[in-house]
Amino acid sequence: MAQPVVLLGASNLIRAFPLVVRGLQAGLPGRLHILAAGGHGRSYGQATSILGRVLPGIIQCELWAALERIPTENPRTMAAIVDLGNDIAYGVSVSKVLEWLQDCLERLSGRNSEVVLMSLPIESLERLPRWRFELLRRVYFPAHPVAWPVLIEQLRRLQDEVCRLAPRYGVHLVKPSAVWYGFDPIHVLRRCEPRVWQELFSRWSTWNRSAALMRPSWDESIRVRLLRPADYSYLGHRQIVAQPVFAAHRVSVSLY
Repeated sequence: MAQPVVLLGASNLIRAFPLVVRGLQAGLPGRLHILAAGGHGRSYGQATSILGRVLPGIIQCELWAALERIPTENPRTMAAIVDLGNDIAYGVSVSKVLEWLQDCLERLSGRNSEVVLMSLPIESLERLPRWRFELLRRVYFPAHPVAWPVLIEQLRRLQDEVCRLAPRYGVHLVKPSAVWYGFDPIHVLRRCEPRVWQELFSRWSTWNRSAALMRPSWDESIRVRLLRPADYSYLGHRQIVAQPVFAAHRVSVSLY
């Protein structure tokens, strides 16, 4: 039986996805079925549109139905959750983001999952000059103006609540280091991605700690980046893609 591996996130997940897929094969034993919900600007609870591409919120996507179809006698589900901050920048309240996160954790706990969660990059964000915040906000969230003092206060509140929530679900919590980020305070530096994902995955009890995360070949990386999720819209046209969309060696990948 294949071990389910659930990955939830936004741009940090999708930017490192070829590395992540290759790394999971190196660090986890046996056959793997990766179920991932990611995407640039992805929200945990509402549809988001980036350059004409619309994705549903993570809690509304088909990943959960696919996970329910996996027999419960399968090996324990491993799960990683990243990129919690987007929704605050979209103007969603802290309480609503926590509600969406708790929804994910409840569903995963029902599968006896072992969950690792990367909290918000507060240390990196607190070093951000006001001018750089305004520049990056206009690049990443142009339709959602928010004042810097309001945003950082909400992010701190969310961070505190996430730290309180994690122990209730037995979640392994990883707090990002400022050295993982550069000019951009929310996207992990490419050179740091292997170290960051190694740090996350090493919290799983079945992870082989001697395994090293290595980037795949250029052609394999391109092939993984071209994979498409099960249900999305592009320029107003709905696209339905059969899953899994990738299978090689002992791993299959489904995107949602």
